[in-house]
Amino acid sequence: MTRYLLDTNHAGAILRNNQPFLKRLATLTGAELGLCMPSIGELWFMVHNSVQVAANRLRLEALLRQFRVYSFDHPAADDFGLLRADLRRRGTPIPPIDVQIAAIARVGGLTLLTADKHFAQIPGLSIENWLTP
Repeated sequence: MTRYLLDTNHAGAILRNNQPFLKRLATLTGAELGLCMPSIGELWFMVHNSVQVAANRLRLEALLRQFRVYSFDHPAADDFGLLRADLRRRGTPIPPIDVQIAAIARVGGLTLLTADKHFAQIPGLSIENWLTP
């Protein structure tokens, strides 16, 4: 069974009712989809930074009930430190919150669904972009 972790841009596509993406999700069988706490924090920022906070809050709460949630636990925190130090040494830093997301995916053996190209700098991270045709 393939296990996927949705980055914020892919979770946001659900909230924006992106039909091509939703149709692809509907074809999945034998796969597990999840979100992680750093992405959930970014989604909450999107809600609180929007014009329609109350409506977007309800939509996000409904979305969160549909997915397994992965925590930023001790193994992910250790991997975060390793990854961030490695990226810095190589001169290719990426936003720390994205390093947290990558660490959760790597430690959990999850394929990260993301549109962000900088995740390709993370060794051993399986990534796919379902937002482009």
